[in-house]
Amino acid sequence: MLLELDNLSISIGGQELVREVSFSIERGEVFGLLGASGSGKTLLASALCGLLAPPMRISGGAIRFAGETLHPGSTKQLARKRGRHVFMMFQSAAAALNPYMTVGRQIAEALQSAHRLSAKAALREAGALLEKVGLRGDLVSAYPFQLSGGMQQRVLIAVALGLHPELLIADEPTTGLDAAAALHVLELLRSLQQEGAAILFISHDIRTVSFLAKRTGVMCGGQLVETGETEQLLAAPQDSYTRELTSAFNVLR
Repeated sequence: MLLELDNLSISIGGQELVREVSFSIERGEVFGLLGASGSGKTLLASALCGLLAPPMRISGGAIRFAGETLHPGSTKQLARKRGRHVFMMFQSAAAALNPYMTVGRQIAEALQSAHRLSAKAALREAGALLEKVGLRGDLVSAYPFQLSGGMQQRVLIAVALGLHPELLIADEPTTGLDAAAALHVLELLRSLQQEGAAILFISHDIRTVSFLAKRTGVMCGGQLVETGETEQLLAAPQDSYTRELTSAFNVLR
């Protein structure tokens, strides 16, 4: 098992924002985390990467990664897994990219940090990675504001391809994209899985979750209300909130 969450809780002051969430992800698996905005999905992702903003904190439970207990423990234990072992794609690719650096330099810096490449070799590899995600290699000299939202997401996927993380956390990666760009991003994520990465795929969109995830957990009000095989969960939901989601999905379909 690659990732295990055991009764994980997140609090701010005396208020619990996420309560006793448990699930696991195997190596090479796509696990979907489905729920409305404010249900606690992104807080869980931030906790896994050691990115909770104080005064928010993990207030209970355990996180284990590849057999190593990361929590209970210091935030540094979570943070040192970030990047090469656990890579997070944020909902806003524009916010994740430095607006004052070319995308090529940003990819190259990540590669240098992980693989100790020379600056020249890292920039050359950055161009090859951009081409691998369907962008032109000469966009290494472009700045984030010169790219569309879908292109910015593909830049983040290019970074992930270069780092070869064991776990990719994709937080609402298709939000704001048109249908063609969203499909391209989903297909790229599937190719990452085929190369061996496990993926925690976070979304409020049941269609994208059903496209990628073998198993899915449903978040509501800071709790994991249901978990199971995605097809079975869609066909015979047990929780009332999941039934509401699947009913809306079937009407739209």
